[in-house]
Amino acid sequence: MSAFRNLVLLTAVFACGAHANPPVQLNCRIEPHVRIDISSPTEGVVSEILVSKNQNVSAGDVLAKLEASLEAATVELRRMQADLVSDIEAQELGLHFAERNLKRVKDLYDNKAASYAELDKASTEYQLAAQQLQQAKDRKRQAALEYNRALADLERRTITSPVDGVILERYKEPGEHIYFEPILQLAQLDPLKVEVFAPSNLYGIIKPGMNAVVTPEITLAKSSYTAHVEQVDKAIDAPSNTFGITLSIPNPRLQLPSGLKCQVEFPDVESQSILLDK
Repeated sequence: MSAFRNLVLLTAVFACGAHANPPVQLNCRIEPHVRIDISSPTEGVVSEILVSKNQNVSAGDVLAKLEASLEAATVELRRMQADLVSDIEAQELGLHFAERNLKRVKDLYDNKAASYAELDKASTEYQLAAQQLQQAKDRKRQAALEYNRALADLERRTITSPVDGVILERYKEPGEHIYFEPILQLAQLDPLKVEVFAPSNLYGIIKPGMNAVVTPEITLAKSSYTAHVEQVDKAIDAPSNTFGITLSIPNPRLQLPSGLKCQVEFPDVESQSILLDK
């Protein structure tokens, strides 16, 4: 990396001598916007890998699955328990019966045909029936929550892509056991990231938001691409006297691969700026 930083200085100084105050040109490298090692949130045995190396995927696409027969059976059990209404219906019948009985006993009590003890018993039975109905409803709500939890456990065994990208590596195959280690490596290639090391004289001159022109070492769909400065390092590397710049290139059709060396030109920055301290 230090050799690459030093080459930046030589390239920039050479470009300065070719023309009167031409735009700054620096060496760069085109990289994926992000590389992601896709792993599972749970351990298990890989049952399927649904993608191959170099395959394009979209966010949300299923990439792999872990063996999940036990989890699927648990989901079915919890779903059945959550759908049951017989317990609630039985408790509702009990409550209606207790309510009618309480009304009869109360009428008898008002007509002095029943004792207070009988009225108290009927009233207590009604309150108990109401509590039993509430408990049945609580159990149904608990069953629904347990079903949602079982469903979440099952879904964790299906691994999906977090971004649009390209599969770079397959680390595992069906039948292999994983313990939270990566299964696949995914690269997001739209946008692409351009890494540049600039001489310290340009610090404060090149800023986030500036536009630049990136020319890859090989000509593909286009000879050059417009890039946008996303980030400028806050620290300067003392041994090489350079600082890092990160640019972004839109790549909607994925025509530009990552890994290419390139030249980046900043039209708004004259190369004379590099020699201010010479």
